[in-house]
Amino acid sequence: MGFDLEILEYDKIKTTLQSYAQTNDGKDAAKKMTPSAEEANIQQAFKELKEAYQYVIHDVTPGFGGIHSLSQALNRVRIGAAIDPKDFMNIAAHIEAAARLKREIIKFPESIDETYSIMRYAEDLIILKTLKASIDAVFDRRGLMKDTASNTLQTLRKQLNLTDRKIKETLEQTLNKESGKLTEKLFTIRYERYVIPVKLSDKNNVKGTVLDYSSSGETVFIEPEAIQKLTAKKLRLTQEEKQEVERILLTLTQEVAQYIEPLNHNTKLFTHLDLLFAKARYGYAIEGSIPVVDKHIRFYKARHPLIAADDVVANTITFDENKRMMVITGSNTGGKTVTLKTIGLLTLMAQSGMMIPALQDSTFRIFKHIRADIGDEQSIEQSLSTFSSHLKRIVDIVDHYDDDQLILLDELGSGTDPKEGSSLAMSILHHLATKDSVIVATTHYPELKAFAYTEDYIMNASVEFDETSLKPTYKLLLRVPGESHAFLISKRLGLKSSIIDHAKSQVLTSRSEVSSLIDKLKKESKQLDDMLQTYERKNAELSAELETVKQAKKKLQQEKETLKEKITLESNKELKTLRDKAKAIIAELDHMKQTSFKEHELAEKKHSINALTPKKSEETSQTKDHTYQVGDTVYILKYNRYGELAKRLKDGMWSVDMGALSSTFHEDEFEYSKTGTKPETPQKKTPKQPKKHVQSSLDLRGMRVHEAQAELEKYLDDCALSKQPYATIIHGFGTLALRKMVKETLNQHALIDHHRDGENHEGGQGATVVYFEG
Repeated sequence: MGFDLEILEYDKIKTTLQSYAQTNDGKDAAKKMTPSAEEANIQQAFKELKEAYQYVIHDVTPGFGGIHSLSQALNRVRIGAAIDPKDFMNIAAHIEAAARLKREIIKFPESIDETYSIMRYAEDLIILKTLKASIDAVFDRRGLMKDTASNTLQTLRKQLNLTDRKIKETLEQTLNKESGKLTEKLFTIRYERYVIPVKLSDKNNVKGTVLDYSSSGETVFIEPEAIQKLTAKKLRLTQEEKQEVERILLTLTQEVAQYIEPLNHNTKLFTHLDLLFAKARYGYAIEGSIPVVDKHIRFYKARHPLIAADDVVANTITFDENKRMMVITGSNTGGKTVTLKTIGLLTLMAQSGMMIPALQDSTFRIFKHIRADIGDEQSIEQSLSTFSSHLKRIVDIVDHYDDDQLILLDELGSGTDPKEGSSLAMSILHHLATKDSVIVATTHYPELKAFAYTEDYIMNASVEFDETSLKPTYKLLLRVPGESHAFLISKRLGLKSSIIDHAKSQVLTSRSEVSSLIDKLKKESKQLDDMLQTYERKNAELSAELETVKQAKKKLQQEKETLKEKITLESNKELKTLRDKAKAIIAELDHMKQTSFKEHELAEKKHSINALTPKKSEETSQTKDHTYQVGDTVYILKYNRYGELAKRLKDGMWSVDMGALSSTFHEDEFEYSKTGTKPETPQKKTPKQPKKHVQSSLDLRGMRVHEAQAELEKYLDDCALSKQPYATIIHGFGTLALRKMVKETLNQHALIDHHRDGENHEGGQGATVVYFEG
């Protein structure tokens, strides 16, 4: 009960909407979105959506990048558990995003001298500068704890670096001394201790402790005796460093605990705004409009939002005055069910504060419940036939029926004896008419067509069928009952005429029903003629008004041209005066050659002054009363550059390509140009996708060389594309084959600026840190 969301495929709309949200919390909000039956909530949602849509069409939509969910981290903070460096970086990014969104959301309305209601969300964002400063004092931009996070940590790391240098110096001496006994002249790490790779045959000729063997057994990894005391010291200092880091993390976590409420407050605002702008971007993508709340459903050129734009057929779905029930007839697969779903789905979207794929000024009614019986599946588990399955849902709909409901019934009364089924369908519709609700039903029964004409509250409609091609057009015809076209299709497909004629003779239609239908159709025809005359009169009035507006625009354009010429003349006059003064100064300087001025300097000054002569204005060549078309070259006034019209939008708006850039402008913001420089042909635009997230490190340990090389090359490309400044490649030690492959690959890669072995805290020689160009 409530809203039959699954039947109407509302979840698919929410899934699509999630793709337009930029944060995980925003996507989660889209997933949990439900329709509202409260007009105040819907009107407020539309007001905010209308404002957000302005950001979208002017290409100034605020960005929500860098905002991560803090729920798990803050739950740990509440119980007093220290959080990770990554969590602190997310909190810092959260604070930065609050400041950025505050600026971006307020900036646009102020730039057009408007006051938007959504500005209050930006103004309510709390900028936690103190907490941000505390995090910045502990971590660098990469999320690594700074040496200066505490005096103790700074001292420990200095001692560690000094000890590590002594170890490496001793190791270098050992490598030089024992070079003939090594498989390779380098040192590596085993079990957090430095070792050197010794040939198996010489393992007893090198003083030290054997810690490991290579997988082939040909190399022995020995910790030289000369560094064992230094290594023990290093391990002790490393443990002390770890304890100090944990203490700093816990102290900073306790500071975060003081800001849990403001952080949650900002998160709620982020989520609301992200979902709002996701709705606006989705509305723009489907070329939608914000419908008007009304007592009647009037969807103009409505499209089913889940059917591809190239395939969907737009239909106007409106109820006549005092009609609250519609019976749709017509051939199979003609679009009756799609029409039902379109009505239900667009109403659900509107009651969710979303734009709908229909023309502006479309209206909808707010319903407390939207119920639907659509589909012909049988309930095998419950041993129910098609008829029983339908009837079971209808019983539930009838039992909970009341005012302010939208009821959608597909093939009402089907699946049983036609006479009984049509009688039952008429009785159900008669019962549903007792409440102030809206009902739309589809049927094949001719009795329901006649029933619709005999009841004042019902209107007929049908889906069009092309009798030439024998295919449906999917167009909805209002006030016109449909036909099955069974005889026509049979004849076209070659069925014998005698059989078709005999079938026609079996069709019995009551004279009284036919007379009633004809009378009703005459009245309907008269009403349509009156409506058509009214429409033509209003259209003539609008055409006259449009011509007046065109003349006024033409006059303004002429005045603008006159003003531009006047400004040009005045500018030239002023420049001439300045040039004359400059020449007079030069004449005086000619008499002062005994001063420090040099001849070539004086000549340069003369040349500079002469260059003040204004160049001829490269005015855009305009054509009066030009009708803009895709491909026209235009001059963008406020940007002082040329562009090419790429796509006509709504209300005089155009998408304009300016070289690699693209933006939207109104026709008043540019002028047609014949002589303007045509911008470079832009590549076909594709919808913007969020940047791919690339991990900051790649672990190749355990892979074979050829497998690791393929993974490494793909990872390096991903890093470069995501503009990651650096990355860490973990290859370990082993037989040293992986390390060698990594070094060779990095040396040959065109996007690598440089690379180095890892520091002690980065994995030492078991890791390589890569820095990318740019």
